[in-house]
Amino acid sequence: MNILFIDPPFKRFTGFSNPYFPVGLAYLSAVCNQNGHSAVVYEVDAQEKTKTIDMDFSHEHQKLELYKQAVNDVTNPIWEEIIQTVQGQKPDVIGITIMTTKIASAIRTVRILKENFSDIPIIVGGPHATLIPEQCFKVDSIDYVMQGESERTILSFLSFIAGALDIKKVNNLSYRDSLGKIVHNEPEKLIETLDEIPFPDRESLLYLPNYSSEDLGIIMATRGCPYGCTYCAHMFGRRVRKRSVENVLDEMLLLKKKYGAIQISFKDDTFTVDKEWTTELCHKLIEIDCGINWDCTTRVDTVDETLIKLMKKAGCNDIRIGIETGSQRILDETKKGITFNQVKSITKKLNKNRMMWTGYFMYGLPSETVEDIQSTYTFMQELNPNYAGLGLYNPFPRTELFDQGIKLGLLEENVDIDYFFKTNPKDYYFKDPTKRVSDIEPDEFKKIEIKIQEAFDLHNKKISNLARRAISRRNNYVKHPKILIHDLVKGFRMTKRD
Repeated sequence: MNILFIDPPFKRFTGFSNPYFPVGLAYLSAVCNQNGHSAVVYEVDAQEKTKTIDMDFSHEHQKLELYKQAVNDVTNPIWEEIIQTVQGQKPDVIGITIMTTKIASAIRTVRILKENFSDIPIIVGGPHATLIPEQCFKVDSIDYVMQGESERTILSFLSFIAGALDIKKVNNLSYRDSLGKIVHNEPEKLIETLDEIPFPDRESLLYLPNYSSEDLGIIMATRGCPYGCTYCAHMFGRRVRKRSVENVLDEMLLLKKKYGAIQISFKDDTFTVDKEWTTELCHKLIEIDCGINWDCTTRVDTVDETLIKLMKKAGCNDIRIGIETGSQRILDETKKGITFNQVKSITKKLNKNRMMWTGYFMYGLPSETVEDIQSTYTFMQELNPNYAGLGLYNPFPRTELFDQGIKLGLLEENVDIDYFFKTNPKDYYFKDPTKRVSDIEPDEFKKIEIKIQEAFDLHNKKISNLARRAISRRNNYVKHPKILIHDLVKGFRMTKRD
């Protein structure tokens, strides 16, 4: 059976860079191809991937207005491109991933495909479909919804499509019965041994030549997150499942041999959640001396100086840490489970050992005050990360912070499908997009927003920080000069930014 997995367009509408590849779809493609089917992953943004390298997110809200215009323009040539691609692939089944931020694009894609290929069943999955499956069925063109971990579900679903399995036996699947009632099948058991899942099938990417070695160098070593941060939804649950060190190492070496990847990015929620596992991987990497650099995201309470030194020796060249806020009250509301003393202690050790590190911060949380936001900037200055990422809080349904926003009168959960076409993705679920926090008036919030964005931008443009980031990637530059050119262009754009 021929399956076409589609990651709908988003970045091409705004001109932003689109690094990496849709790893979740590539996992599904891998299990399909391994079991006698023929699957292709069509990331729509990838057709022009080599042309978009804009990493300036300082005007993200304005650029997302371009996205909103595009999804409302049915004459946009990208939609015709999608139709032509599907015609060329001749799939028996179409699977589309839905993320909340680009739900309008996904819906437009579904509708256009159903208009042109009415006989092809369309199944959607991904984070938004998992969290709010009922909302997906407000779109008549969606036939089926696949929730959660889907490697087993997709194979059962294809058996159902082939007439070999009763639809009621397809776990994790939702659908409309003959009376139009939405039916949710039994949940599928989580895959206990992740080593059983084949590596993501990068060869099934439709525009494989448009991906750089670094784009392809994404690895997921774990699934699940044990922490209860109030701004986060857990697609894979709270229990952490790990691949074996040997299995992860095999994928790293395969990526280097097959695609020349010498920069691997681990996209796990908390890479060092199991220090013993991380230590074992580091020792293996040191032992084989494979010349691969890697980065990861983690928490301050899951690393120590011994592990930092070991990770650096094993090739880690960027540790990314969620700090979120400089306000104790807001930190308590996020239920992140860390203390400022822990943050200060670990970041000092990172700086002491000259480990390149990135700090992630948020602003615009429902109950923040001007003083809270200012405290975040002050705390960032004190910590002095090599790169300080700053994000405007986006509320996601099925999270505690989302519920807080509803109680404060800021958010509205029950929105219709057309709402996503009328609203900037940065403003989803807000009753009034200019009123993002309860205790700051819109004009005052805008002023403090501009101030903190400019302050973080200036910090990141410091010569010392630019140099530190460049030094951490020197191995990439020697092996792949194109990466150096790419980073120089990004750096130039950062320094020339208004």
